[in-house]
Amino acid sequence: MQNCHKIFVIIIFIAINLCINYNHSAISQTTNCVVKFDFDGLQALAFGDFSRVSDGILDAHHHQPNIQIKQLENGKETIIENIKADELKGKVLNVDVANTNGKEVAPTRYYSSDMNKDTSDFRWCLDIENDLFQKQLYLKDQFLTKIHFNTGTFYSERLTEEKYQFVVGDTLHSFKRQIGRPTLKIELSKDQNLVIAGLDKKIELPFISGITYGITVSNLPPKDMMNINHFAFYYDAVKTDVPRFMPIAVKKASFLPRPVICEAAIFGKSTIK
Repeated sequence: MQNCHKIFVIIIFIAINLCINYNHSAISQTTNCVVKFDFDGLQALAFGDFSRVSDGILDAHHHQPNIQIKQLENGKETIIENIKADELKGKVLNVDVANTNGKEVAPTRYYSSDMNKDTSDFRWCLDIENDLFQKQLYLKDQFLTKIHFNTGTFYSERLTEEKYQFVVGDTLHSFKRQIGRPTLKIELSKDQNLVIAGLDKKIELPFISGITYGITVSNLPPKDMMNINHFAFYYDAVKTDVPRFMPIAVKKASFLPRPVICEAAIFGKSTIK
């Protein structure tokens, strides 16, 4: 009888702890407020300046720059801003967090101990300077729009299903792997706002418990655009004369037709003013 009493007490103790942990987890989830940036289409993310990361949206033929901001709550999406090309042309935007109490943190890149076991590792994203040429290429200042990010964590997401290699003529580059898409996450604390300045009006996204903001920065062609080597636009954006390596899917038996790859690329050595 005494043993049964002890077992009952232990069960009650475990149940109380599980309840406390569950409530703590629920509170943690509901008090988060995250801003997530996705980058889609032709744009160069430059990491050469340690104090900020700059996104240069390429002025590419037929491409249509756009920034869309959504608010996500309880599985429901609401578009709160849709900024089109004519509003972005020639603009220099700055993304900051207000009310940091003097604790501003420069943007970082997420690196794991083993990128092969973690597809969120930022090194999965294609770095044109470090992965392809192992030198700085120096970006021209001819972007349609520039965005400076002064905080947040960059990581990889949406890894391609196929591996990619790069080819110029009959020369194959040694690079051969899947490619991730760059993503930025900024976590807001209570009383903080995310501020996007540089447009005709300032955009502020306030901390709201349990809310996620999704921001897509895109520079894509229309769906009916003919198949061209979009990747070539990156070579028009750099000052250094280099071989024009083009991406091909490794699974394809021949070099042609090359697939369209219209993704954001990383420039790990260069800066954008």
